[in-house]
Amino acid sequence: MARIKQINPEEASSYTRKLFKRIKEAFGTIPNMFRCMGNSEMALDGFLSMNASLGAGKLGPKNMKLVILATSQLNDCEYCASAHTQMAKDAGLLTDEECLNARKLIGSDPKSDALLKFTGRVFETRGKVTDQDLEAIRQAGFSDEEIIEILATMALITFANYTSNVGEPDLDFPKAPEV
Repeated sequence: MARIKQINPEEASSYTRKLFKRIKEAFGTIPNMFRCMGNSEMALDGFLSMNASLGAGKLGPKNMKLVILATSQLNDCEYCASAHTQMAKDAGLLTDEECLNARKLIGSDPKSDALLKFTGRVFETRGKVTDQDLEAIRQAGFSDEEIIEILATMALITFANYTSNVGEPDLDFPKAPEV
């Protein structure tokens, strides 16, 4: 049972109802994590705006999803790991195996492996990565623009992870396999 109220769209403020409408158009439903986040229309709006901006960024949807899955696992967020595993598969971005391996910080090729290792290092060092860590991600083909988008994606999904870990919304996606 959720520890933070899952807002019913009929009970939401008019602005939150508009945000929920956008979410429903994108997902076909309003996932329960968004219903928890909807307790603050400004937080929900900020999340959706940043997500849209990053989705149009240079990092790209597949790499973004890899970072999201890795960060969700590192933050021990079952809800987001489950939701994003399903979304990655539904969008044809990743296979079951790639989703599971992303959560283990294992890429399917040298570039995705470097991306996931860097994500792990950022998490482990709280952003205080070494010059060698930066050189490794650059050598794998990532620009400074993409490195900043990796960090922004980690920050964005960490907010969703914390919302899910604190609020414990009812899981409305198939449960992701254990890592």
